[in-house]
Amino acid sequence: MELGQTLRDLRRSKKMSQAYLADLAGTKQSTISGLENGTANVELATLRSICAALDADLLIVPRRVSGKVGRVVNEHLQRDQSDSPATVKSVRDELFIPDDED
Repeated sequence: MELGQTLRDLRRSKKMSQAYLADLAGTKQSTISGLENGTANVELATLRSICAALDADLLIVPRRVSGKVGRVVNEHLQRDQSDSPATVKSVRDELFIPDDED
């Protein structure tokens, strides 16, 4: 899923308008619109502010990851999108929740 669509879906799930999100994040509504439409380039600080306003984590994954980490990231990114919406998983949870191997 693309960043813009992810931000739009998250914003809508929280019943926020673009203007309200922009106000919370300290940016302009046009910036939110541009991000959601894939036409805006923003600084990392602005993206972090938007994520904070959405109560979301910003996770940056290197393009090249290997071993177990690579497999977990790939499984997460390629998982079936028809999974139950009640089951929310994140790469962070899948990577850092201790299991019997830790």
